[in-house]
Amino acid sequence: MKELLAGKNFRALIVVVVVMIVLMLYSAASGGRSNIFSTAFSLITSPVQRLTSKLTGAAEDLNRTYGDPKALSEENEALKARIRELNNKLVDYEDVKRENETLKEVLGLKEENADFDFVPATVISRDTTDSSYPFTIDKGSSSGVSLYDPIMTADGLVGYVSEVGLITSKVTTILNSTIDVGAFDRRTRDNGVISGTSSLAKKGYTKLGLLQRDCDVSTGDIIVSSGLGGIFPDNVVIGEVMEVNPEPQSISLYAVVKPMADIAQCRDVFVLVDFSGQGTVVDTDSISGETDFGGEGETESTVSSQGE
Repeated sequence: MKELLAGKNFRALIVVVVVMIVLMLYSAASGGRSNIFSTAFSLITSPVQRLTSKLTGAAEDLNRTYGDPKALSEENEALKARIRELNNKLVDYEDVKRENETLKEVLGLKEENADFDFVPATVISRDTTDSSYPFTIDKGSSSGVSLYDPIMTADGLVGYVSEVGLITSKVTTILNSTIDVGAFDRRTRDNGVISGTSSLAKKGYTKLGLLQRDCDVSTGDIIVSSGLGGIFPDNVVIGEVMEVNPEPQSISLYAVVKPMADIAQCRDVFVLVDFSGQGTVVDTDSISGETDFGGEGETESTVSSQGE
């Protein structure tokens, strides 16, 4: 205890207490009149008070200008909701716009081919491991789609239906080596067969083979389908000749053909479910590697006529 009373801190505390008592007594004796102590205190606190007043005024001005923070937050959320609504409407607009464009393409094709009956479809998935870009569409037998139905865009032939489900179908493209399409040069009328190769498919090209050595096919010519076999209609644009080369170890020639349809990127396609001459003759030898489409070992060797 003696050590505590003798400590510097204790003595300092005693001094502070004494000073405070003296100040209180002096203030009481002055009768509330200004004194040196109150003046000094005022000099110290006055700048702080002025700063506090300015900050308070600024806060009030900000609140008057921009509104209550809670109200601002609610307004911000309302604006976000409105933006989401407008974005949804924009998506709907784009869907309607795309649908209208598709219908215009259908009408254009119908004007050129009155016997064509189309079912519009959308590509819903692609096999990215296959260089020939096979894909699946959102239409199946419930929409009237059948095995071997040709697949087209407004630009040209894409392929054919190689497997049919109830609501979806798989498509093999003309870049695939298992597909054969009778075709001819629109300018020269030279005949050949469209069948893909893996090397050309990687470049987005296909091949018009079995051309006669003395044919007149040349770069820039347009190749169209011949309609032979009953799977594809005649005179459907396939692509443009990029070059003509001799077949290795053969007397025939072949042409490298760039499809008019954007097979790798196409999104909207048409399933040609009916056309004049469909299914009249089907040569299964022209579709190499009969495929099990039924899931139980059954193979298709004929194309059913529409409505059967």
